[in-house]
Amino acid sequence: MKTMTQRMFNEVKEGMSKTVRSAAIKSGDIAMETCCSLLFHEPKIPMELLKASANR
Repeated sequence: MKTMTQRMFNEVKEGMSKTVRSAAIKSGDIAMETCCSLLFHEPKIPMELLKASANR
């Protein structure tokens, strides 16, 4: 049988692990969004430059 302090300690550990887990998931989501947005960024190129390079 667990004592009251052991049960309290286990509850605190479980609460902290849930908090850390949710923070890790949120930071991973933010990092993934940032990575994908930087990866798929297409700079705007003026049409004159595109036409000039196509005519060469």
